[in-house]
Amino acid sequence: MNRRIWLGIGALVLLLGGWFGYKAFRSSRPLSALVPSDALLVLESTHLLDSTTAQMQRQALTLNQIPLFEQAVAHLSRNLLASGDTSRLRQFLRNRPVRCSLHPVSKSTLDFIFYIPVRGEADRAVVSQILSPDPNRFRLLTRPFNGERVSELVSLRNESYGHFLQTDDALVCSGSGVLIENVARRLHSPNLLTDNEELTTGEGQLAGLSVRPEVLQRLFGEGNTSLVRLFLPEHLTLRFRNTDSRTHLVGYASDQIGQRADVAALFQNQAPRRIMAGQLIPQNTSSVYHISLSDGAAFGQSIRALLSSNSDDRLQDRLERIAPETERFYSAIGSDVLLCRLESPDARTRQVLVVQGRDGAALSRAYQQAAYRLGAATPAPLKTFLGHKTLLLNVTELPATLFTSLFAGFRESWVTQHGSALIVANSEDVMQEYLKQITQKTVWASDERQSNLLAQTLRPANFTAFVRLNRSSESVPERWPAPWRKLLGRPFTGFDNLENMAYQASYGNEKILSTLILGRTTRRASGAVLNKVLLRRKVEFNASLIAAPVVVGSLADGSAQFYAQNQASQFVLVTPEGDKIVQDTTDGPIRSNVIATDFLDNGRLQYLFMTDRRLYIAQPGNQSVKLQAIRLPAGLNPTLLAQPRGSRQRSLVALAAHTDGHIYALDRQKRQFVRLMTAQTKGPIQLPFQVIDTPTGMEVLAMQSNGILNRWRDDGTPVTHFPAKLDLSFVSPALQPANTDYMQAITEQGELLRLNANGLIASRNGLYRPVRAGSFRLFSDVSQQTWLLMRTSDTEAAILDQQGNERFAVRGLQPDQTSIRYHRLGGGVELISLKSGGFTTLYTLDGKRIGDRPIPSDFPVALQFDELTNELYVLSGIRKAVQLFSIRLR
Repeated sequence: MNRRIWLGIGALVLLLGGWFGYKAFRSSRPLSALVPSDALLVLESTHLLDSTTAQMQRQALTLNQIPLFEQAVAHLSRNLLASGDTSRLRQFLRNRPVRCSLHPVSKSTLDFIFYIPVRGEADRAVVSQILSPDPNRFRLLTRPFNGERVSELVSLRNESYGHFLQTDDALVCSGSGVLIENVARRLHSPNLLTDNEELTTGEGQLAGLSVRPEVLQRLFGEGNTSLVRLFLPEHLTLRFRNTDSRTHLVGYASDQIGQRADVAALFQNQAPRRIMAGQLIPQNTSSVYHISLSDGAAFGQSIRALLSSNSDDRLQDRLERIAPETERFYSAIGSDVLLCRLESPDARTRQVLVVQGRDGAALSRAYQQAAYRLGAATPAPLKTFLGHKTLLLNVTELPATLFTSLFAGFRESWVTQHGSALIVANSEDVMQEYLKQITQKTVWASDERQSNLLAQTLRPANFTAFVRLNRSSESVPERWPAPWRKLLGRPFTGFDNLENMAYQASYGNEKILSTLILGRTTRRASGAVLNKVLLRRKVEFNASLIAAPVVVGSLADGSAQFYAQNQASQFVLVTPEGDKIVQDTTDGPIRSNVIATDFLDNGRLQYLFMTDRRLYIAQPGNQSVKLQAIRLPAGLNPTLLAQPRGSRQRSLVALAAHTDGHIYALDRQKRQFVRLMTAQTKGPIQLPFQVIDTPTGMEVLAMQSNGILNRWRDDGTPVTHFPAKLDLSFVSPALQPANTDYMQAITEQGELLRLNANGLIASRNGLYRPVRAGSFRLFSDVSQQTWLLMRTSDTEAAILDQQGNERFAVRGLQPDQTSIRYHRLGGGVELISLKSGGFTTLYTLDGKRIGDRPIPSDFPVALQFDELTNELYVLSGIRKAVQLFSIRLR
């Protein structure tokens, strides 16, 4: 009997001890132990609900303007602040380390879980208030789940405001009931230990952020696998701290080297440095990858070993073939290796490799010899542009073979030398655009904000990846998976406030020291000046203008000249100081667009345009401009000049269409137009025709109004299966999207056609046509790089995307007095200018009106966007004056 009593007492003591031990463990467990294992990232901050004024947000970047934190604040506010006394709840959360984790809910949805520490009776009283909402506004539905009580806050309209789970030391909430159930399961998991560390630890720390490597892979995209696989740590734990910079937030991390030992070997004894080559980074760069070196020869040995150890048979064969040249190549490298990806109006990759050399000539020779060993044709004819000799090396992916697959995207190499730097572009037009910006000093070193960013905000590092988020086609959110775009997309404005994202790393034997920099370099405008049309300058003339003024230079910095034509056929130079100097006469108004090229082969840009009878070459000088004229062949259409892209013929500088359907080329050596491509059936071409850079050279795609689709090679011969006869009526061209083998056209009646590679119709899609008198057309941008669709009638115009979805419509237009243009101005700014009658109105592609009033104009306006001030400049010609307006966009 006594034995049974003692056994019962022992069992009771064990049960009580286990219960109290379990309760003590639950109450002492950190918040990190509550996070389900499928968290994509975890962040923690004591500043999530800090209040800031509009003026503070304009002058400095705050934590809650970062897209991820902005979304977290929005979700937390919806979960907590809707149910009770907002001021008391904000006071409750002030300086409290709120932890937040992000999880997948479904294939297309992500959602947050918030973990709020509860420290005493006062905190429990606030939690009780949250879970006891106003019955006139909300209901609290409570249910048991896995031994816990899960509550849901629901409005009287049955709209869910959040799910809640209360533990001994925390309140857990989420917009998703599924995620709250996962936390309940976690509470009763047999493995209650966690590897998650506390993210917020010190004074002056704004937030902590821990990210899983597969998340980084998804966010950087499939095209950047080398970036994630090689240069980023396997796990990134960042701590954001207060810094001297008001415009950027900086996060620091120190992570284990893990499986990145090969990268550590790559940078062994390589001193981290800042980016010193700002004079070689053009202004329209959307992203930069930078490798800093102090010993090129040692880097060469390490990277050859790295590439060999991770290569397939094809890469191994390439490495063996170029081995005799690589030692000379790497030994000639100086301090900087840069990959500049330029802003692209379409999906084409436009990039330039810049390698600073100790010996520029030796570096260039070694690169060329490596290309020849891989099968490049020798020797290719040299071309000259702006004083640089350019050479085509027709070999694929040589930069990737030398510097890892992060440098992929070079179908061919256009090579030149600028000072001691080797310049490699992936197409001829990219090389020409790069050289234009370098010679005109439209580079980061000449931009105070970008120069300060390089010299002060960015740190010395072995590796830097820098992205300008507002560059439209390179915008990081556009390349993210659908769940991330859905989470961080509109209507939230985080990416409007965020312009720059940089990741920097320095590699040691045991640690990777990382820095993540988020911010912007332009101050936001106040409501007093935002979107206001301001007259900056007005130049009056004695005689009426006969054409729109032509701009040369930047309107923003006051260095721009512009040319005006009056009724006396005078060609007038207007200097930056406002002086009007008659230079010459022309035989009529300018009819075409204006293109800039080195026609005279003298290392300077000239500007080409056409009147009805002549092509003019304008050579700017000091307070002067010289004109040269070339007579147009009879029947040449004077409304469009196009630049050759990828042509193997050195002397061709411009293309134009003939009314019979032929394509003519301007020959620099002969100084005349010569017929380059001949249409088999006569009929005018629907402009613009498209110039396509292919691996075998230039091709031209042109639709005639009679429905005949032509496609010619560089030498004038038709591509196989062309011309193709479509037997339909067209009032606009057929165009080929970048990186595809199909073409798109639209009939006058609104039938959207997809044409396969041989010109046959692959699919048809009839678009909505609200009025029978309306017609449809493909609507190219001013630079002839991409397009939209447009539906027009006498008094109405609608802008549609390339799939035929309407973006916006404008009504009440004046018949026969309307001109519509599509402008891509860089920095993510895309506008529609609509001139109707004597005024021009500007719109975004979503139909938002730009400017608080229309711009007076008798001709189509010229637009420029200045990223330094976020101002749009509008040059307008009216009867006897030219006016310059500015509009602050951001």
